[in-house]
Amino acid sequence: MLTIIAFIFVFSILVFFHEFGHFIAAKASGVRVYKFAFGFGPRILGFTKNQTEYVICLIPLGGYVKMAGEMGQENVKEISEEVPEEQRFDKKSLGIRALIVALGPFMNIFTSVIIFSLIFFVNGIPITTNNIYTVVENGPADQAGILPGDKIIAVDSIKMDNPNEIANIINKRSGEMLKITVSRAEESIDFFVTPKYDEDYKRGLIGITFDIFIKKINIFSALGRGLITTVSITKLIFSNTVEMITGKVPVEIAGPLGIAQMTGQAAKLGFLNLLYFTAILSIFIGLFNLLPIPILDGGHIIILAIEKLRGKPLEAEKINLIYLIGISFIIIIFIFATYKDILRIFVNK
Repeated sequence: MLTIIAFIFVFSILVFFHEFGHFIAAKASGVRVYKFAFGFGPRILGFTKNQTEYVICLIPLGGYVKMAGEMGQENVKEISEEVPEEQRFDKKSLGIRALIVALGPFMNIFTSVIIFSLIFFVNGIPITTNNIYTVVENGPADQAGILPGDKIIAVDSIKMDNPNEIANIINKRSGEMLKITVSRAEESIDFFVTPKYDEDYKRGLIGITFDIFIKKINIFSALGRGLITTVSITKLIFSNTVEMITGKVPVEIAGPLGIAQMTGQAAKLGFLNLLYFTAILSIFIGLFNLLPIPILDGGHIIILAIEKLRGKPLEAEKINLIYLIGISFIIIIFIFATYKDILRIFVNK
């Protein structure tokens, strides 16, 4: 039950803000929006304002924005009067249409920034110090005489107070003796330590962990951290995707079953962990929708680009064929992802 509730919560956030992106771009561009629907199935609540019907439906696993003149709606009369050309999606410039299409995925990414920022603002950020918190028994540091509570102040006589710089030097110097200077009881002591290469972490380690404390930050710093985190995760997704395409790492994707399982696991760890997972998934959804696959937003943008190059719209028959290809491709991805989910969840491979 927790997994189901968490999945609906996460999916609702992703869908709502994606469609809200299309909605606000269309409204700002002067496009007539007939309906902004959250969910599918029977209508639960709704009202109409400024010629737009706002609806909440029973099944919260989707949503849509219906605009005047959008593809596939040219012959549908939603209102009694004729819609002026300046209020039709298909009569807007290619740039405005591309913006309306693209703002859905970009709103997903922006949502991630906001979620991360709220997490950092409420929960604070972890700050790693150069104070040693633990020393692994019989590890290189322990054998050299380094103790918990020592503060590393220099490596090879070079003064350092940044724990990341200290860790980088240790990680890169496996098998090489280092002179590590620590501060203990207001006294500087030198120790000679040789980092040992760790097969699991693929780096040199001396068997220590640094002390970490949580620092509260203001909302502006939190927004900056949220943006940096979103950019970092986006870069990581790109690099992992390239490695999968080039065969450097196995292809690992998750379908609905896998996402539901991960959502449930995140929910068990607490609400903030669920929000963190939601933010990461929102980045994935945004980037996925920008792929140049017909029926996705990225595919729609490609069709608009083709229209720009041709100087005229594509014929309806060609668009339908392109969409059919796109749907087939998405179905193949869905089947493959579901197959991987079944192996991972039920066969445990």
